[in-house]
Amino acid sequence: MAIEKIAIENRDQWLALRSQDVTASIAGALLGVHPYSTAYGLYLLKKGLIAEDPEETAPMQRGRLLEPVAAQLLREQRPDWRLIVHPVGYYFRDTDTRIGATPDVLAVDEKGRAGVVQIKSIEPSIFRRDWKSDDGSIEPPLWIIIQAIIEAHLTGAEWAAVAPLVVGFGLEMPIVPIPIHAGIIDRLKFEVAGFWQRIEEGKNYDPDYGRDGALIAKLYPQDNGAEIDLSGDNEVPEIVECLENARKHKKDAGSQETTAKAMLSAKMGAASFARLADGRRISFKTTHRAGYFVDETSFRVLRVLKGR
Repeated sequence: MAIEKIAIENRDQWLALRSQDVTASIAGALLGVHPYSTAYGLYLLKKGLIAEDPEETAPMQRGRLLEPVAAQLLREQRPDWRLIVHPVGYYFRDTDTRIGATPDVLAVDEKGRAGVVQIKSIEPSIFRRDWKSDDGSIEPPLWIIIQAIIEAHLTGAEWAAVAPLVVGFGLEMPIVPIPIHAGIIDRLKFEVAGFWQRIEEGKNYDPDYGRDGALIAKLYPQDNGAEIDLSGDNEVPEIVECLENARKHKKDAGSQETTAKAMLSAKMGAASFARLADGRRISFKTTHRAGYFVDETSFRVLRVLKGR
């Protein structure tokens, strides 16, 4: 295993380094456990069919700005640890498997063992929903566990931990130890090897149509005026039937919603609130919306036309 440790000079250079590898933050997509990406989408990205947004998103900015706060909390909660580097400022990559990572914190614990800490900035409701079990114990999402294990593997760390910084009225940051399972690394190496082989052969994964719809639309933003023959595809009639049924149910639901709103409006009159027998309340207050202008745009409309 050949590990490169590359100093990060600027954001453009860092993005270029990441583009050549499957990075720790996205590797969970190849195991089907990433909440924001799929293997299909990762293929499109690394194949160059879609581009990674070069702009820093609001969550990314929040994480970057709060990282020093998390590091200071880490020092206070673990005074017997020594933070070697923060920010780390290095990109680590396995040149053989083309797996890479940018660790948040490298540290040495009270036993003198080198470790890695992955910091996450989490909104309180998301922390309760995605991190806390029914018994109150804290269990990081699997894609984050995978990220921490990869970072430990690439940096040669003996231990790994995840520190979710929960920002509400105060600050909460539990430090969750992550066992470094060699089996996960072996599985990832296998999946990543298969991924790069697919890239070389031009064989994408099957899309997850429920999650990849926006990516598919991005691939084909405009029509070309041509007509193709799908009469031999036995799946298409069933898909069309599903689409029309969904639209009918949506229309029926919209009609029922309109009727229900009108009935409640008539019963409430000018009242702002109404109380129900079961304790629930209805709010019907006036909302003022500022005027705005929308730039001209174009988009494709999917319709099912009657046969000739």
